[in-house]
Amino acid sequence: MMANYWINYPAVYKKQIKPLLHQQMWLFGRDIHCPAGNLLYQYQFSHQHADVRGGSMYTRWEGERQIVLWGWGIWLGQAELGAIFVNRYRAKPQFTAVAALTETIHREEALPRLAYRVGAVAQAETMRQLWSDLLHWLAGYEAWVLAEYGRSWRQSALRPFNHAVTKLAAVDQLAAQWHTLAEQSQALPIKSYKN
Repeated sequence: MMANYWINYPAVYKKQIKPLLHQQMWLFGRDIHCPAGNLLYQYQFSHQHADVRGGSMYTRWEGERQIVLWGWGIWLGQAELGAIFVNRYRAKPQFTAVAALTETIHREEALPRLAYRVGAVAQAETMRQLWSDLLHWLAGYEAWVLAEYGRSWRQSALRPFNHAVTKLAAVDQLAAQWHTLAEQSQALPIKSYKN
């Protein structure tokens, strides 16, 4: 008998996370063009330029953890655990046992094999933990931007975004929004199906 395990996302949670992630990806793009210089460089990301049909790849190492950004998604890998990839528009993590990307990747199709559903409850729990870790990381990044570059930069970066879910007057709450969702993520239930 085969079993599948996955993280269950309540509708109210999905309604918050999807537009906030889309907004965050926009903000990363704006941070690249900050008048003070590329903020991703300031945050110790390295950059691999886009190829003809793909997107640029920004990579940051934090000890045994790897964070990778593209315009179309985010990767977070942790040694001995595996990794998750989250597409910008789906806002739902997919898991792989591959913990680090060792080659430059410019298109989603080139990523290691990923799955929303996994074959062991421990993998689903790891996926949920990595997802929470990623949201905490996003909170830390936003706290850093606010501390280093201020409300005015975050407001000017967000102002032209037509799909903003954070009000300009509340940009200093972005880190708190991510922390709240990270805490909620740790309690998301694992569902299973056996056939």
